[in-house]
Amino acid sequence: KIDLPIITEIYKEEFSRVPYNEKWTYPKASTKIKFFYNHYDIYTILFDRKIVGFIVLNPEFMCPGEVVFGEEIAIKKEFQGKGIGTLVFNKIFKIYKKKGFKRFIGIVNKKSKMFGLFKKLNIKQSRFDILMDKKLK
Repeated sequence: KIDLPIITEIYKEEFSRVPYNEKWTYPKASTKIKFFYNHYDIYTILFDRKIVGFIVLNPEFMCPGEVVFGEEIAIKKEFQGKGIGTLVFNKIFKIYKKKGFKRFIGIVNKKSKMFGLFKKLNIKQSRFDILMDKKLK
């Protein structure tokens, strides 16, 4: 819980950048991070004993105990491209496999660096499901 302000700041900063360009204020990001903390699994990502990112996983998304959903991951810009994400995901896969989970599912922006990481980790596009989107006017 003590890490939530740092995680909130990372969330606000990283999701305000390209390609997401989301309009995050600290209070809005704080509300979202507190929700994650209260309902999902959240892990800090450390580098040289400093928080450089976080990952949020939802073990109740579809088939509880079978499918873990990657809600969010954010790593500070200056620490991206250094292999940290690969290490984090490989650790997460081991943790959830040990817990009995059979699948990981995540949503990725095709223009993000995460898309390349997902491909590198052999996370493939679903053969059956596609995310649908409608702008509300």
